[in-house]
Order: sequence, then structure tokens, then C-alpha cells
Amino acid sequence: MEDRPVERPAAGLQRVLREGSVWLLAGLLAAYAVWGIATNSAMRWDSIARFLTAPIILQGLLTTIVIAAAAAVVGLAGGLVIALMRMSSNPLIRTLAIGYLGLFRAVPLLVQILIWYNLGTFLPQLGIGIPFTGIGLYGDTNVILSPFVACLVALALNQAAYMGEIIRGGLLSVQQGQIEAAIALGMTRAKAFRRVVAPQAAKSIIPPLGNDLINLLKATSLVSVVGVGDLMTRAQGIYASNYQVIPLLIVASIWYLLLTIVITLAQGLLERRFAAGVAR
Repeated sequence: MEDRPVERPAAGLQRVLREGSVWLLAGLLAAYAVWGIATNSAMRWDSIARFLTAPIILQGLLTTIVIAAAAAVVGLAGGLVIALMRMSSNPLIRTLAIGYLGLFRAVPLLVQILIWYNLGTFLPQLGIGIPFTGIGLYGDTNVILSPFVACLVALALNQAAYMGEIIRGGLLSVQQGQIEAAIALGMTRAKAFRRVVAPQAAKSIIPPLGNDLINLLKATSLVSVVGVGDLMTRAQGIYASNYQVIPLLIVASIWYLLLTIVITLAQGLLERRFAAGVAR
């Protein structure tokens, strides 16, 4: 058997010194950047501390959480439907799913928000009824699609497209033989999906799903263009009056960072939970 070359002490010392120099340089640069930001008079740390927990900011934070949570739930349910349609053997159903994915992933989210917000200029009335008769229930589009509802619809429909592909990828990761074995044991397809497919698919779905939820959280800042009253809208309203732009943006960034940390921790817990379940 060929002997492995033994690393000489001098070479090992050189490697340690080289790596240590890189870390020292990176630490010095980071410390310099932090010090420069911390001592900059434009930061107004007193304003950041005051507005961080101001009632108007907390109201915007609550609106952001509600929009993100509702869009995530609706998007997850819609994504499951789209994924199943995408995997259907029916060409029509599969084509409809492909068309949905192509449309909502191609149009920028900001454009979708503006379309739903201004839908009343194109369709003054919304409702259901008998075609060509005028019989039905109709209402004013601007009343039905308030700014909050319009943004929620846009975010949920867009999220369903991305979640649909994530869920489909997770379902495809489960071997077909396991599904056939479950059916051979007497399980119905619904029970096989619930007991066999879903737990194994979740292991592959959770990491990209967590990343997509973080993107959704950040995407809620786009609703500020229609003045919904989210975190970003509140921060913009404050710095428009006191001209403290950077401090208010820092306040918003801190809250987005904290919410992202919460989602990341929840994702880690779910990953360990399903990994343990698959191992058992």
C-alpha cells in the first residue's frame, strides 16, 4: 500500500499562519466597517431605538406578518393543487398548470400587485351570475378588492406558482416503488399519499420552502407602492416627514432580519423533525 506523504511541521505552520492572516484581515475589515457605521452621526441611534418599538412601526409589522402568513397558507394550498395538476396524466389539466406557472412566474410581482390594485379600471364590477342575462351577485371591484385584499391575492397567486414547483420536486423525489408497495398492502391512494409520500417528500420540500417563505416575507415590502400600511409603508411615512431616511430603513431592516431568523429556526426544527421520522 502506498504511503501517504507526511505533512512537514514547517508546512503546517505556514498553512496556519496563512489562514490566520486571512481571518485577521477579515476581522479587521469587519471591525472597521462596524466602527465606521456605529460612529457615523447620520445613523441617529437614538432615533433607531425610539422608532424600533414605536406603535406605528409595530402596527406595520403586524400587517406585514398577516399578509405574509395568509399568502403563505393560500400559496401552499394552491401550490399543492398546481403540483398535482402538473403531474396529472390528463393533457388538458397538465397544460392548464403549465400555463399558470408560466404566467405567474414570468410577470414581475410588482406588476401583478399593480394589476390587481387597478383591476377596477378594467372590470368595474365583480361577481358571479348567469352569463348574458345580468342575473347574479355583483359588487364594486374597488370595494371587493381593497388595497389589502389586492396585495394578498397577488402575493398568494404568485406564491402558489413557486410552491407548486417546489412541492412537485418533492413528490417526484419519492420512489414510485414505495407507492406501489403501499397500495399492494391495501392502502388507498389517499392514505398512501398521507402515510408514505407526504412524510418523505417533506424532507425534500422543507429547505426550498423555507427559502421561498423568506423571499415572500421580503416581497411584502412591495405592497408599499399601494400604501397598504405594512412595515415598509410605515417607515416611509415617518421618514417622509422627519427626513431620517437611513435610521428608519435600519429599523425596518432589523425587523425583517428578526422575522427571517424566526423562519430559519422554524425551518431547522422541521428539518430535524422529518429527518428523524424518515430515519425511524
